[in-house]
Amino acid sequence: MKWSLVFALAFATTSGLVASSASAQGLIWSLPEDGTLVRYKGVYKQTSRQPNSTEGDLELSWDRILEIRSVGTETGVYHGEEVSCRWIEIKVETGHSPEGVLDAGPGGIRMFKLLVPETEIRGTVDVPVSQGRTIFAAFLPIVKGYRKIGDEPTQEITSEVFQLYSVIALLRHYRELKAGEQSQTSVIAGDFHTTLYTGTLVMETNTYRSTNTAEILQSDEFPFGVVGWTAKTVTEEKGTTDQRSDFAEVTIIEEEMKAIAIEEDAQSEFLVN
Repeated sequence: MKWSLVFALAFATTSGLVASSASAQGLIWSLPEDGTLVRYKGVYKQTSRQPNSTEGDLELSWDRILEIRSVGTETGVYHGEEVSCRWIEIKVETGHSPEGVLDAGPGGIRMFKLLVPETEIRGTVDVPVSQGRTIFAAFLPIVKGYRKIGDEPTQEITSEVFQLYSVIALLRHYRELKAGEQSQTSVIAGDFHTTLYTGTLVMETNTYRSTNTAEILQSDEFPFGVVGWTAKTVTEEKGTTDQRSDFAEVTIIEEEMKAIAIEEDAQSEFLVN
């Protein structure tokens, strides 16, 4: 919870692109029919700057598969009231595909089971708190949840919020998005009417700066709302007494994902011990 609050405060003081008519709720914009599964596939890259190395920068690349599924409804207590909730499971596999089959290895699979209040999935980061007043939420509220990383035992998530970035995807909760081209997008999962949104989020201290940018293909026709995305996080560092112009790139992390499948009658894959 401590880090979630730190992120939320940081996000709340950070500006995005020029105002638009939307603000993104990370990767999950809407809730489809229960039992729906969506699957994405793409590439995750990391570049480490090595200005003093004769071998140049270190560049690494992995294949990635991400699944989101709705696996049941349950009444939960949220803000002191009983509300309708949805069990959402998210699975991320990261590894290499030497023979066309992803080999994530012992630590390359991350799974999460989250009980989310249905009213909190609204496709916006603006949370109403009173008549005509909203606050910015940089997280996904949950009633309860569990996580399993690789071969480690299942652990309960004890906080009341869940950060999708960066354990799930490089997409953040953007305060503002710029709406761009509307088009018919074709991916392996099908053809969908989409709107291209772009977002930016910058976090900066005296010695560290992180700039996250993303292009999101959003569609009301697609389960959970996102057909595909590209995202990048650039981290920079400088000395305490250096000027802001002295910030130098340290790492660049990039992710490109597109939907490859939609399935019905999805069952839970997460066993809670």
